[in-house]
Amino acid sequence: MTGKFGVTYTLAMLVVIGLLGAAATTATEVRFFRQQSTSDFVEGDFEGIALDADGALRLAPHFERLAQLEEPFVFAAQARGDDWLLGTGNSGRVVAVSLDGAVETLWTAPEPEVFALWVDPDGTTFVGSSPDGKVYRLDSDGGTEFFDPEETYIWDIARAPWGDLLVATGDAGRLYALAQDGSSRLLFESLEPHLRTLYPFDNTVLIGTAGDGLILSIDASGRVRTLFDSDQDEVTAFADDGTGHWYATAVAAEASLTQQASPSSSETKSDDSAKSGVKIEVSAAPSAGASQSRSSVVRGGAGEVGEVASLKKETAYALAWVDDTLWLGTGVEGNVYSLTGGRLALEASVDDRQVIGVFPGQRPALVTTNGAAVHRAATSTTRQGVYVSTALDTGAASRFGSLRWRGSALTTGVIRFSVRSGSSSEPDATWTDWSVPAQGDALDLTSVPVGRFLQWRAEVSPEAGQDARIRSVEISYRQQNSAPTIARFEAMDPGQVLVPTGFSPDDQIYEPAHPNREGIFTPLRPSSNGNGGRLKTLWRQGFLTLRWQAEDPNEDELDYELGFCREAEADEFLVIAEQIDETYYSFDATVLPDGVYKFRLRASDRPDNSAESTRFSEQVSEPVVVDHTPPRVLSVSATGSQGATTVEVHDGLNPIRSAEVSIDGGEWSAASTVDGLLDGRRETLELVLPPAPRLVLLRLTDAAFNAATYDVLKERR
Repeated sequence: MTGKFGVTYTLAMLVVIGLLGAAATTATEVRFFRQQSTSDFVEGDFEGIALDADGALRLAPHFERLAQLEEPFVFAAQARGDDWLLGTGNSGRVVAVSLDGAVETLWTAPEPEVFALWVDPDGTTFVGSSPDGKVYRLDSDGGTEFFDPEETYIWDIARAPWGDLLVATGDAGRLYALAQDGSSRLLFESLEPHLRTLYPFDNTVLIGTAGDGLILSIDASGRVRTLFDSDQDEVTAFADDGTGHWYATAVAAEASLTQQASPSSSETKSDDSAKSGVKIEVSAAPSAGASQSRSSVVRGGAGEVGEVASLKKETAYALAWVDDTLWLGTGVEGNVYSLTGGRLALEASVDDRQVIGVFPGQRPALVTTNGAAVHRAATSTTRQGVYVSTALDTGAASRFGSLRWRGSALTTGVIRFSVRSGSSSEPDATWTDWSVPAQGDALDLTSVPVGRFLQWRAEVSPEAGQDARIRSVEISYRQQNSAPTIARFEAMDPGQVLVPTGFSPDDQIYEPAHPNREGIFTPLRPSSNGNGGRLKTLWRQGFLTLRWQAEDPNEDELDYELGFCREAEADEFLVIAEQIDETYYSFDATVLPDGVYKFRLRASDRPDNSAESTRFSEQVSEPVVVDHTPPRVLSVSATGSQGATTVEVHDGLNPIRSAEVSIDGGEWSAASTVDGLLDGRRETLELVLPPAPRLVLLRLTDAAFNAATYDVLKERR
C-alpha cells in the first residue's frame, strides 16, 4: 500500500523468517516504509540539511545571521550597491544593512508600514508607506513627499523601461505613472482590489494582483494584457532568467499579505491606532476550502505561460536568479528552494519563519520577517546537519525490525541514526526518548518499544562535507495482530433478501437446499456468477437477512460465524452458520417458532493468522421478532346503527399494518379503525355494510407480511 509519507509495501512472512522474532506459521506480513524521493523527505524537519533535486538529503550551505533588526517585520527589500535597504513595520523605518552587518536608520516614515522600495541606478531611493499611502523620495536631508495618490496602500514601486516611475496601490487597484518632472497620471485602473507587485520586463512591466491572482503586462501606451489567471489569490514576486523568460509566485488567500493588512486610512500619525501596524500571521496549513496548493510558481515567455511547480505547505514570498538557478524564499519554516527543470530542491533553511527577500552573489543573502533579520551564506565549513522525519504511521500498534539506509559518506561514522516511537500522531511527552545514535548502514530496531508511529533522525557531522548523501531509508515493521471491529450488525425487514444487482428471479440462480444437511437453516446459495459485490434488495416470504459491516485494523481477511438464541436465553447461542465470507446472510426463518430472538455475529481474522494469533470480536443484535402467524379475528358484532359492524382483530407479535375489506367481490378498500390509527397489535375496526350483503371479506396483514382473509359474515354468526 502507498502511504502519505513514502512508499509502503509488503513481503510474505516466509521470505523474512526470523525477522522480528515472528513464528513461521503466522501469515502476518512484515511491511516496510521506504523514503527515497523529494515528496517523501520534504515533510520532515530540516536543520542544516538540504534536499537536492534528485531527492537526496545532504548538508546545506550555512547561512549566518548577519544583522538582527529591532522591528518584528520586514515588508520590502532592495539592493543598493553593497548595502541592502529594508522597509519595516510597525515603526515605518527604512534601514540600510551593510556587508559587515551594521544597521543604519536612513529615515522614518510618518506611517507605520513600508511595503515598497525602489532604488534607481543613480542611488535615488523611493519609499512607499501605508496606510494613508504616500510615496517619498529620500535624499541627504531625509525623506520628501513625492506623490500622494490618496490611496490606502502603496504596494510596490518600479521604474518602467520608458522612464516613468510606476506606483501600484490598493484598496482601489490603481497604477499611477510619475514623470521625471513629478507630474502624475492614472495609467491603469483594475477591477482587482490590489495591484500587489511590479516587475520591469523587456519593454513592458509585469503586474501581479491580489484578489484573483492575475498576472498582467502593461506597456507605455497603457495597454494591458492578462497573461495568466492563477488558481491562487495573490501574486507575490517576479524574477527572470535573462533569456526572455520570467517567473512569478502566487499564494493562497490565508497567506496573502493584503488579506492580513488592516486598513487605517482615516487615521493620522497623532492617533495611536494608526501606529498599531500590521500583524503578520503565517499559518501552518491551508484553511478549509483553500486551493490544494499553498503556493505555485508560474513561468512565462516566448508566448507560453503555465504553472511549473507548487508547494502544498509553504508560502513563497521571494524569487531571485542565483547561480543560474531560480531560488524561492518561503515560510513557514524559513526554507529556500531552488527550481531546476521543473524539480524543486531545498537549498537552505534559516531559523526565522519567513524569507521575504533573496539576493544573489558570491555569498547569497536572505531577508526574513517574523524575526526581522538579514542572513548571509557563511564562508566557514558547514555546521552539523540534523534531519528529522515526519511521524510514520504503521496503521496499528507495531513492532519494528530494522532501519537500512542507502547513500554515501566520506568518513565512517559521519552519519548517525536514532529513532523514537509513540502512539499519538504528533510526537509528545508520551513518546519514547530518542534511541542512542548509531552508525552503520543497518540498525537493529527490535528493542524499540511497540508503537503505532515511528520517527527517525539523521545527524550528519561537519566532516562529511558536501558530498555525503542519504538517498533512501527503509524501515521494517510488523503490526501486532488486533481484533476486528464490527461497525454495524442488524436484521433487515422480514422477507427482504440481498442478491447481486444482475440477478433476475426468473434465472433461478438462487435455490433453497432442502433439507440443509448441516443444520435446520436453509440459506440462499449464491451462484458462481458474481456481480462485482454490488447488491440489490428483493423479497421472499419467510426469509430473514442479517447484514453487517466489519473491518480489520491489520487489513486481514475476515470470516464470520452467526448464532441465535431466544431472548430469554441470552448468551446460550446455537450456531446458524460458520466461515461466512460475505457481509450478509439470508436464511429461511420459518424453521424458528414464533418468538423474539437475538443473533450473534463473530468476526475472525482466522484466514490470515495462525490458530494461536487469531483474534475475533463479537456483537449481539437488538431483539428480532420472528413471526409466521397472521392476525386473527377475535369477534364480530353489529352496533345497531345503519349497517355498522365492529370487528375486533389481534396479532400475537407484530402490529397490524393493513386491514382491507371487499364487499360482494368488489375492490379492496381500507377498513376504518375506531381510534383512527391502524398501528397496534389489537385493533377495533368499524365496517359500514350495505343492506343484505352476500359476501364480506376482511384481509389482515401484519408488519411481518403475514396475511389472512376472513369471511366477516361467517365470523359474525
